[in-house]
Amino acid sequence: MFEDVDGPEQKTLLRLLIIVGIGLPILIEVVTFGSMMGHHLLGDTGAEAVPETPTAAETGAGVGDPILESADVSARIDAASVVTADEGWRFTLTVNVTNTGADPAAVRLDSVTTRGGETVADTASTGQLPVGNTDNVTQSWLLPPGERPDSVSVTVFVYPDGDGVQSTQYTVALGDIPVSNR
Repeated sequence: MFEDVDGPEQKTLLRLLIIVGIGLPILIEVVTFGSMMGHHLLGDTGAEAVPETPTAAETGAGVGDPILESADVSARIDAASVVTADEGWRFTLTVNVTNTGADPAAVRLDSVTTRGGETVADTASTGQLPVGNTDNVTQSWLLPPGERPDSVSVTVFVYPDGDGVQSTQYTVALGDIPVSNR
């Protein structure tokens, strides 16, 4: 293999190529190992910024959360679920309502808007609650398949002095409602 190498210049060049061919990979391995040991023994030197993965902040109300800002009633979500089915996804919501105002009041669950922007209308109401009384209202909406609820429209009715009615409508953002296939 080396029979055709003649002269000192060719022998020197050949020795140099062999040294580089063997020495360069060894040098790379030593530097890599030294760097790993340095980080392990000395820890992070702070020279590198490690980006944090942003986590989405949960927005909207979930089970146990209060949902109305009204001074006339106190309401919180008692139960919420989405159950998958062939004809669509059934969203069921139960709200516990207490009349904290000075006049009889009622709460009506009106419609649900999906994350895809579709509104599904169906209503359920507590009926008129005397001052200090509590009741639950439950409503179920059939959402399009694959759609999850984004918000629910809620109307609060107040019956001052038994004459007429005052109504205020709220849009309540919903958090992550669990989906099941039971």
